[in-house]
Amino acid sequence: MTSRLGRYTVLGRLAKGSTADLLLAIPDRSPPLPRRVVLKHLYPHLAGDEDFVRMFVDEVQLMSRFQHDGIVRVFDLDIDDDHLFAVLELTDGPSCAAALRLHARQGGPGLPVAVAVVIAARVAAALAVVHDLLDIDGTPLSLVHRDVTPDNVLVGRDGAVRLADFGVARSVVGRDSGLLTAKETTAGTKKGKASFLAPEQVLGPATAITHRTDLYALGATLFTLLAGRPPFSRTDGDVALFDAILHSPAPRLTTIIDDVHLDGALADIVAALLEKRPADRPTDASTVAATLLQWCRDHGVDTASDTAVDTGSVVADFVTGLGLPSLTS
Repeated sequence: MTSRLGRYTVLGRLAKGSTADLLLAIPDRSPPLPRRVVLKHLYPHLAGDEDFVRMFVDEVQLMSRFQHDGIVRVFDLDIDDDHLFAVLELTDGPSCAAALRLHARQGGPGLPVAVAVVIAARVAAALAVVHDLLDIDGTPLSLVHRDVTPDNVLVGRDGAVRLADFGVARSVVGRDSGLLTAKETTAGTKKGKASFLAPEQVLGPATAITHRTDLYALGATLFTLLAGRPPFSRTDGDVALFDAILHSPAPRLTTIIDDVHLDGALADIVAALLEKRPADRPTDASTVAATLLQWCRDHGVDTASDTAVDTGSVVADFVTGLGLPSLTS
């Protein structure tokens, strides 16, 4: 059943989040918008909460600053009566978390190695853009996403790989730019999904968070894409999980995955991203992207991965092979 939200016809729900619905919709007049878009609709019961509204608007304002194929684009912010919503770019495919679940039913548990590495390389390239964002006066914002997980990486039938959900992103230098001004809604709440938190996030304080925090989460995400599970799990509860993140070495991928396509060089890359001390991780996201793309070239992977969208890429072939219906028709 269809419904209306502002100037949009809502076709159905794509996902249900903690603060908002993601809805598939058709604009009344497509140009200059695509024929189909995603509406991120803040739940009405939160629309009267100043902090939640500020966080929502902050996220939309921030995402509108990015014009990069590896980051979900924002087209508009609108309100219909008490319904506040953002208009986002549609990626015709699932999150990596959903792709992992679907692939597991087809023989997983992890994704094909080449697919996982290309996805991680594209996310690293997107993070480089995030980390290098300048304020309107040209001063670095030193932005950190803080929630790089398989749930927040989208993959498309056209080969697109896009980083989504900047709801907990923060400028670690505390820039007063009109962006990122919302208060934390719960004192002491740790941002990011627990299994993907870096040691410095577990320990706090917030001042310890840097761009290398996102690199740790990227390493945990790549580990998960390859192994079908995070390097550390919460099966024994959060206390045991946080203790493992702080003190236990991450399993080496070559010891838990029997795949001729996974070698020591790739295991070394992941291990470096998962180092406990931020200073021991790679220098920056651009370096990680280049290293992963070089691994692809060294192993004969078609680096259509150098671009964000390519219908002949390993990502496009993988997503199409999942058998999901297209969201664009």
